[in-house]
Amino acid sequence: MLSDEELAEYLDSKITSLLQVHGIYDIGNYGWISEDTMDPESLGHAMWQTSPPLETDWEFLLGNGPPKHRPTKIEELLIVAGHDFEGLMKASRLSIGLTLFYQSVAEKHPLSENQYFWLHNADAIFHLNMASDRAREYFVLSFFNESVKVFNNRGGKHSWYVYPFTKLVGYYESMPVGDLVKSAIAPLPNIANRIFKYRERRNFIVHDIATKLGETNNNFIRKQQQAYDTAESPKTQILPTFEEVKRLRHEVECNHREELDKASTLIKDWYVLLVMLSNKIFEAEYWLRKIYRF
Repeated sequence: MLSDEELAEYLDSKITSLLQVHGIYDIGNYGWISEDTMDPESLGHAMWQTSPPLETDWEFLLGNGPPKHRPTKIEELLIVAGHDFEGLMKASRLSIGLTLFYQSVAEKHPLSENQYFWLHNADAIFHLNMASDRAREYFVLSFFNESVKVFNNRGGKHSWYVYPFTKLVGYYESMPVGDLVKSAIAPLPNIANRIFKYRERRNFIVHDIATKLGETNNNFIRKQQQAYDTAESPKTQILPTFEEVKRLRHEVECNHREELDKASTLIKDWYVLLVMLSNKIFEAEYWLRKIYRF
């Protein structure tokens, strides 16, 4: 019998393998083709990792001199939002991995409640939703130079998830900020809109997961009520044929697999979209800071 440590090691290995097969990589692995070569498809992540909005003052931290710079409030909020985003993406990735692990188990048990699959699926949704907020917050801080709380408190369209991305793209079309910033922010409205659709569905999806067990019992009760209400007189029960049982079993199994695939695909796609969104946000903030702001 495996020890707890051996089971944990096996589970970690299995999840890592599943995530690689499905193309769900750690957020810190984006940005590089090799140890020294940036990936042109994800420059923003490399820029965030090597040149964040606030560089670490190592001489001060090591006690070798006074601080060279007093961090501004915006710089502080940017660093917090960026690292929060990273942490939430790492957490969501692990939840996605656990969802994929339990999907392989759940597929073999179409009549089971499969609590662990739905538990980790819901957990991934929670973390992805929070990561979506942190990415938007980083963008608002970078380009509107104010906290997301102040930005949202204006009400109306300002609190809509996609609004800051669409507003800025339209604003910069006629501004002489240069092609580097414009090209970085151009894809943002489309990506943000796709993420917003997942956010809109979030409450319904989580509610559906949370009530899945109760709904199963309710369905049985409703069927019993309907059968009782419509019964005219006791009838001899006719047993289904082997072919009918086989057909019904196949239908249940297909519907079950489709439901699991749909649930796991949603969180995988959401994760990839956030990788794309954050990449362009980090890149746009870098060019704005390095070339146009100073």
